[in-house]
Amino acid sequence: MRLSLDSQDPTPKFQQLIDQIQRQIASGTLYPGARLPSVRQLAKTLAMNPMTVSRSYQQLADEGWLERLPGVGMQVSETMRPAEPEQRLHYVEGALAHFIQAASEAGYSKSETMALIMTHWERYSGDQALE
Repeated sequence: MRLSLDSQDPTPKFQQLIDQIQRQIASGTLYPGARLPSVRQLAKTLAMNPMTVSRSYQQLADEGWLERLPGVGMQVSETMRPAEPEQRLHYVEGALAHFIQAASEAGYSKSETMALIMTHWERYSGDQALE
């Protein structure tokens, strides 16, 4: 599982964690039955408060994305399936439109925006692997 939290993002860290796990399940990166790191392990890896990780996991479980197995921990719910390619494309296009609008409003040109994307590609595409 690859996660990268952004301290510059105004979105609360627990919500960033929820969003990224949901995206990985929807994309098929995290598959039904895949085990997630323990709360302590993930909190240590991401330098987060364990209660924040626990809150994220609990919300995902409440929404049916994850399930808690006694003695095993959290895993992706067996009922979760990757989103269809059209759904994934729709999500990415929406996020891209939001990003382009924000960059434009901040005064970035097309070439500056593309350079920004290239600069941050590895960081946000999941270069920080959690093993």
